[in-house]
Amino acid sequence: MEYRCGDLPQYGVVLAPPSSPEFAALLADIQKRLASPLPGSPPPLADFEDPAAPTMIVCNRSQMAIAAMSWIWKFEPEIGRPAGSSVSPAGGTSLLEPFGLDERMRKLYGYWHVILPGSKRGIRGNSMFGDNTDVRPPQPDELWRGGIGGGGSRTRRALGPLKSVTLILDGLFFVDGGFAGPDTLRTYDRVTADADAHIEVARLAREGHEQGLSPAEILARIEAVTGPDRGPAPLPPTSAGQAGDFLAYSLRSIASQIGTMRQRGGDDARVIRLLMSWADTPLPNFRKM
Repeated sequence: MEYRCGDLPQYGVVLAPPSSPEFAALLADIQKRLASPLPGSPPPLADFEDPAAPTMIVCNRSQMAIAAMSWIWKFEPEIGRPAGSSVSPAGGTSLLEPFGLDERMRKLYGYWHVILPGSKRGIRGNSMFGDNTDVRPPQPDELWRGGIGGGGSRTRRALGPLKSVTLILDGLFFVDGGFAGPDTLRTYDRVTADADAHIEVARLAREGHEQGLSPAEILARIEAVTGPDRGPAPLPPTSAGQAGDFLAYSLRSIASQIGTMRQRGGDDARVIRLLMSWADTPLPNFRKM
């Protein structure tokens, strides 16, 4: 089987396929560290990927940590079978949009949810595995004490005999907000639209508070922009959507979030204080490189 890579060497991010001389050693090192985690490591997530599925190693040889990444697998089967592909939208964007995260959580995310310079990860299906202990151990304020979880959706898929496998790094964000990649999945638009939506809601909350409006009046102003905080969660737009579609989706998602806050017993004044705090969230300088 032939392995093909669509990586980003010009930005210091490269893929090592199984045909690479360094692949076996890189994968063995990742697996060894996962099998014997250091004290203070998060508990391992359940892995639902087929261990026999195609795997490649992504290496961050840049000078900047990677905060989020999206990728596309393309499969060329043996003759007589239809071609296939799978996509993995960017996960781990919390550090790019740390709305509601306190300083300690940002510190933890800054170690466990990024790929530090010099570190590597395995990519198999929709999963990424490995951690930064191949570069350095966590510092005392980076030790996991509960409260962090997550992970992308994972599925088993029988691929059958394959002629070639291609892994494309479609988009990646560095922690400083720089973005690289062909971005057919519109990762850049999704993340920046979500950040803009949070800032807009925070602005409305703060302006209403400074004008002396009641929490109910402030929430009514916000609802005029986001839509009602009731009803089913909105469906994300496809990669063919317009820029405004991503902003509209993010605003509707925030409306659902506000509705959840209120349903869980948060009084409206407290909800407004939380929304106002988003305005003080430190954000990276989003830009395409």
